[in-house]
Amino acid sequence: MRPRPLALAALALTLAGGCLKIPTESSKSPETGSEGQAVTLSWPGAAVDKLYRPGEVRVYTMMQSGKPIGTSWGRYEGPVDGEPDHFRFATRIELRPPGRDGKPAEPLRSSGELVVDARGDLVRGFERSNAAELTFERKGDAIHFNSGRERDEITYRNGDAYMAFSAIFHEELMFGLRRLEAGELSWRLVSLSGSMPTEWTATLTIPDPATPGQATIKTNLGETVYLRDGRIEKVQIEADDVEIQVPVQPPTWPEWEIAGPPVLKYSPIPGAKFTRRDIDLPGRPGEPALAGEVLLPPGKGPFPAALLLPGTGQQDRFGFAGPPPVDLGSHTITDALAEAGFVVLRFDERGFGSSADGPISYLGQLEDARRALRTLLVQDEVDPDRIVLVGHGEGGWKALTLAAEDPGVKAVALLATPGRPYEQILRAQSDAALQAVPPQLREEARKTQEKTLQALKTGHNVPPELASQALWVREILQVSPEALLAGGDAPLWVAQGNKDFEVDPNRDPQELMKLAKRRKRKAELKQFADLDHLFKPEPENSNPARYLDAARTVDHAFLDQLTTWLSNQVKAGPAPTPAKPRTK
Repeated sequence: MRPRPLALAALALTLAGGCLKIPTESSKSPETGSEGQAVTLSWPGAAVDKLYRPGEVRVYTMMQSGKPIGTSWGRYEGPVDGEPDHFRFATRIELRPPGRDGKPAEPLRSSGELVVDARGDLVRGFERSNAAELTFERKGDAIHFNSGRERDEITYRNGDAYMAFSAIFHEELMFGLRRLEAGELSWRLVSLSGSMPTEWTATLTIPDPATPGQATIKTNLGETVYLRDGRIEKVQIEADDVEIQVPVQPPTWPEWEIAGPPVLKYSPIPGAKFTRRDIDLPGRPGEPALAGEVLLPPGKGPFPAALLLPGTGQQDRFGFAGPPPVDLGSHTITDALAEAGFVVLRFDERGFGSSADGPISYLGQLEDARRALRTLLVQDEVDPDRIVLVGHGEGGWKALTLAAEDPGVKAVALLATPGRPYEQILRAQSDAALQAVPPQLREEARKTQEKTLQALKTGHNVPPELASQALWVREILQVSPEALLAGGDAPLWVAQGNKDFEVDPNRDPQELMKLAKRRKRKAELKQFADLDHLFKPEPENSNPARYLDAARTVDHAFLDQLTTWLSNQVKAGPAPTPAKPRTK
């Protein structure tokens, strides 16, 4: 859901409260186990509304190698108004990532909320940062997660444990609700941050039977938890040199609040002359329903037309993607094309906006692009002999495919489009990532990366976290840029920002130009200093976090050059004579 130090990732997966048996009226007494044998009791468990006073705050400081790396807070809010036997708990987390160039990094903050029933079982809640929000709600034997676009569910039954990343209060809550006896513990742990459930085991010992309430818990993942009267006093993770402590000073609740991720909204450029018309994109049986809109210049036409094909197929018609919400800038490009005199079609990609879900498939997305082009061609305002395609990223490969199939395509603009096979790009990215791995671990990491790549190529033994993207990757690994360039003769405009970290600005555009020259295809290269992969000005080092800055917009000089080149290819504006008849 949000970045976090590696040690805290391990912490989040392992430091959760358990689903130990909740005391009931039929439970054995503290002195007798289920078989009537003597046991040592550390904590008898308490009712949800008796663990803390309403408004009581708990604070946990996180240290690594003796340095503070974050703070985790928890607070019991009290009973939920209008909901009998429901109780609310809140969390705040502040992580301190390492800085760069001697400058401290901005803290990563998040907030959360749980509503539980009288047994301590989950009812609903949320985890929220300024970049993303994940809500969850129990329905029967499942927890339903919703991130705003993606939905998922995980099996959950009474007594299961739950914990969000770095929410130490959740662990303490789970321990406090349950009867804790010396011996072996085990429970199923459900992540409230979107990770897969895990099986949690531990051994509880009581260091001094003469001191009631004390317990030490050693888990199967290497951490040691020190409890007193059902509350955490300290946690140690020796392998990561992490220690979590409860400060002696009176706890206070942080003053900051989390507003949540921004809501991206589209509005036409000020003074826009074009109008918009909603459309559906007809498809074959079994294909997902696709929705979009046509942008229409003023006048009667017929006009030249443009279709923008984005990269990896994960955005709506405006170029809004996520979570976290990211404005990829597509609407700025399509608006500029409409203002320049083109009829423009833009559509919600499968699973986004008003379009239906479908498999994440490169070939499926290519067929969606064909549907979009067919739909554009039959609009009454369009001259089908004056069509241009604009492809961004891997969308450029789709544009080249469509241009080879339709001689009515008069020009193709390739924006930050790879010029090398996808496998070469993946290997280059993997090599760059290896540089951040300690030298003694680098060879093992390299073997893991190679194993993962082979799994993606074959479709066998794909890691679970990559399963949803495996088909897309396997299909795009079969694409040959050289074959694409050989498949048509429409002139090319190759644009590249020099601050691009996704496509190599020193290799990929040059590879495209080399392939075009080999095929005697007219091509023009335009490189833009200080623009990133999205063709937005980038004064810093480009990285995924920079994409979240909604204040950054597509560069106007780039847009002027793009629209000027495309207009020159088709002489944008109403056609001097009516376009030839066409069928719908």
